[in-house]
Amino acid sequence: KSLYLYVGRDAKPGFQYKIEDILSKQVLHGAPVEVETFEGLGDEAVRAVVWAKDAGVVMFPPFYSYPGLSAQASRDIRNFVRHGFQKSGTVVFVGGGLELKVMNDVFGFEIHPTYVKGPYYKDERYAREESTFGGLPEMIPEVGNVFGAKMSTLPPNSRSFYDSFGVSVACCVRVGLGRACFLAQDFMDVVRDEIGPWATLLEALINYE
Repeated sequence: KSLYLYVGRDAKPGFQYKIEDILSKQVLHGAPVEVETFEGLGDEAVRAVVWAKDAGVVMFPPFYSYPGLSAQASRDIRNFVRHGFQKSGTVVFVGGGLELKVMNDVFGFEIHPTYVKGPYYKDERYAREESTFGGLPEMIPEVGNVFGAKMSTLPPNSRSFYDSFGVSVACCVRVGLGRACFLAQDFMDVVRDEIGPWATLLEALINYE
């Protein structure tokens, strides 16, 4: 399965190359991550992505401006997640408050973005030893201004994997057979020496079942 990364005009400049470098060192369900990019968010462009037979993960980057996703495109994304299975049906939003708003609009959530000071601690209820988060450290440091998801506003079928003071910085919401995930890190101001913990957290998210 491939990871489809949005790199259109709404995406923050520079993110594509940074995230592709991170993903080039990672695996998706046991195989090296294969990244496919797409530039359009029109109905036809989105449907081509979510209907692609090799689509396992769709990733939306930090946005430069609010993207124009139509009702039809949003419905196709929801259906991609809803009909997902073990190695498909994952959508990941990477960033902060704006990305949570897009996630809310696509899936009908009401998640509130909130700044929270680090470090962030592994939530042992869901980041279990047998999960993709099992081998990750007990806490990860704050890098940049981290706007996470207020946990009291997460839908009931959510899982927070790292959080602090009621704010999640890595979480997934079960939608049908798939999952909509959020990582409160845009990687834009992260120097190479600081990427490690957040990169491994991203890898755990894209492999989460």
